[in-house]
Amino acid sequence: MTKTLVQNFGKNVSFTPAIFAEPKDEHEVIELLRQHRGKSVRVMASRHAWSDAIKTDGLLISTRHLTQVKLNPDHQSVRVGAGCKIKHLLKFLKKHGLTLPSVGLIDEQTIAGATATGTHGSGKHSLSHYIRSVRLAHYQAATGEPVFSELDSGAELRAARCSLGLLGVIVEIEIEVRPSYQIEEHMKRHASLASILKSETQYPLQQFFVMPWSWDFYCQHRRETPAETSRTALLYRTYWHLGIDWLLHLVLLLLAKFLGIPRLIRGFYRLVLPRTIIRNWIVTDDSHAILTMDHDLFRHIEIELFVSRSNLEAALNHVRETITVFGDGATHEQNRNLMPENLIPENDRGNYCHHYPICVRRIRADDTLISMASPATPNSKEDWYSISLISFQWPHLRSGFFAFANSLAGSMQEKFNARCHWGKFNPLDKSANINLYPHLEEFREIAERYDGQARFANRWLKKAILDDDSTDS
Repeated sequence: MTKTLVQNFGKNVSFTPAIFAEPKDEHEVIELLRQHRGKSVRVMASRHAWSDAIKTDGLLISTRHLTQVKLNPDHQSVRVGAGCKIKHLLKFLKKHGLTLPSVGLIDEQTIAGATATGTHGSGKHSLSHYIRSVRLAHYQAATGEPVFSELDSGAELRAARCSLGLLGVIVEIEIEVRPSYQIEEHMKRHASLASILKSETQYPLQQFFVMPWSWDFYCQHRRETPAETSRTALLYRTYWHLGIDWLLHLVLLLLAKFLGIPRLIRGFYRLVLPRTIIRNWIVTDDSHAILTMDHDLFRHIEIELFVSRSNLEAALNHVRETITVFGDGATHEQNRNLMPENLIPENDRGNYCHHYPICVRRIRADDTLISMASPATPNSKEDWYSISLISFQWPHLRSGFFAFANSLAGSMQEKFNARCHWGKFNPLDKSANINLYPHLEEFREIAERYDGQARFANRWLKKAILDDDSTDS
């Protein structure tokens, strides 16, 4: 155990816990809780998050040694140590002809960190939805002693599937698996959102991009297929890895970080990028190869907003107008009713030029209490769509992005009941979240049952979710 400075991937969260520990097994986790009874406790996973979820001035536990994996005899689920990275779990499952039922854009996250914050892919539920049980270390209410509990049914399981660490320290989860599968993919430009949504029945795993400043739509059409891997699959992966993961990002870094000239950014999207995107190249490959990117190669910060399908079109128009006001200083006359300029302070207008493609993914409603894709009303089955907005600006020059993200989070919540991703920049407080999550009160009651003293919370979580308004970090 050492005292050390902790920073997240985006370098927007930095703190020094009183105690930093890396237990070798779950019994050491219990001993740590016993030794530091009374202190605040948070858990650190891969640090690939931008919210304040991991911050604490007490005990910070890293789960990086809790990486055990055991396939259940029926090959329907697997038990995984909290600190196992998704890429290592997928590699293990591949040996048995299996994979996860849903995969996010990156595979560097740990399984517990990804599920505890509602990580998702496109066209399926979030990873949290597929959890069958959670093994948890927490303080027993009656005695105050640290104990293990297995949450495997009912509302407690639905709370534990996406818990933000508020129930205790997750040491192991059991999650569903499925046979490995192939995906067919191709990129296509669309003239409208309606055209993209119409194609969902044919390509249920698709995701699409809205290009800032040109406002073109490009969709990665995806669907499962029994076909074998294409002969050009390796060439296609090389194109994506070198052309998108590296070259495109290097260009955007140059434009956003080193030059910072808005007209060059706008010109790139209007004149250059459309000529570099290869369309209608149909390729079949393994699902893991198709669904993931090396999105973590370059440091960035991100806000991701979730809206229901019925609000998607209006929400995307609102995002466009907000980007326009922050980038140009004025709205389009025809859309002035969507974004009156007086909603954004004068000194913020023209102060942030958005420079990254806007990624939109569909998530089916989760069987959880507070994941971002949990039902909007108790019985709702409506799909959710995530809208991701990324910035490559230097960490010390992000004031424009934060003004933009704060404005967008507040206005989107007010107009479209938009939720913010728990693991990304998330400024929404309890007064907003209580209206966004119909099961939040039920979640809080369960959290209190497992952590009556809020030892596993921190200042941000208390402000965003819990009733406790104390200033502990």
